[in-house]
Amino acid sequence: MAFKFLRMGGIVLSGLLIVALVFYLLVMNSQRLQDRLVERGLGARLSQAPTDLGGDTLDVVFCGTASPMGQGGAQSCVAVFAGDRFFLVDTGARSADMATRLGLPMGRLSGVLLTHFHSDHIAALGEMHLASWVRGRPHKLDVYGGPGVSQVVDGFNLAYGQDYGYRTAHHTQAIVPSKTAGLVAKPIKGDRVIYIAEGLKITAVTVNHPPIEPAYGYRFDYQGRSVLISGDTTKDGNLIAAAKGVDVLIHEVLQDELVKATSKAMVAAGQANLGQLLTDTLDYHTTPIEAAEAANEAGARLLVFYHYAPVPQNNLLKRIFLRGVDAVRPEGVLAATDGTRISLKGNSQSLEVTP
Repeated sequence: MAFKFLRMGGIVLSGLLIVALVFYLLVMNSQRLQDRLVERGLGARLSQAPTDLGGDTLDVVFCGTASPMGQGGAQSCVAVFAGDRFFLVDTGARSADMATRLGLPMGRLSGVLLTHFHSDHIAALGEMHLASWVRGRPHKLDVYGGPGVSQVVDGFNLAYGQDYGYRTAHHTQAIVPSKTAGLVAKPIKGDRVIYIAEGLKITAVTVNHPPIEPAYGYRFDYQGRSVLISGDTTKDGNLIAAAKGVDVLIHEVLQDELVKATSKAMVAAGQANLGQLLTDTLDYHTTPIEAAEAANEAGARLLVFYHYAPVPQNNLLKRIFLRGVDAVRPEGVLAATDGTRISLKGNSQSLEVTP
């Protein structure tokens, strides 16, 4: 009986393999079938783009959680939606690709908030400009940041200025109008509200990331809900004070044991400069345990880790990364990945997480 069952299973499997081979040969040799499959695939991909971001909900989508030395993945970038407003906090390398892959409505982009000007926080600014411009952004792109943001903006406008002109000349003013091309610097000085409109308030919060002074985190308040994004910082009293009672504290994290081990291995492999560079990062970031302590002191409902150093790429590294966190904060901790979405419905206690 068992032999007959196995024989029947083998026949079925062989039949399926033959069907798959026939289909493969048909696809490879039929232009019409190829075109239909591409059309269906594109339609399915575009239809999966989220259409419910914002409205009466404060939505957060992670479009970059990696570090400057992280392998793969997009570098620091967090999208925040409230009403019809859409802001990006930082635009690290590959984050524009990730935002497009996630189907974020780039044409709605209201502005970019830069926490500071390390390369892994600004590298994709030009690509974010293009991605939003060609999708119908109705204004020039505002870029907020501390002293020095005008230099960054002027540099990108200079580097991409010819590109702006080429695209308008080719695609016409109707498609990519010159009046909406370019970045506009919005300098920030000190802790203050930098944006308020239609119920959304954004507050800049100075944080400790020497020798950068000031570096910023940003708090978003909308319809009774709140999110604070730390940017790069040590465990910082000013950030903790600004995060009092926040629904979600999104905090950068550096796992010091893993960084030390990586640095030691690099030195042993003859990469002393890079090993020293990693060691130098230990004094201006926050460990997962320290971030958990900060969330507790602030009374944050949910602590979310992002901007990992190094990026934990397997289960073993993930366990090491979170070592000791449970003892400090047994619940209310989430390790975000690219594409994670957090939704806070206005004037409620609802908190939904989509991995």
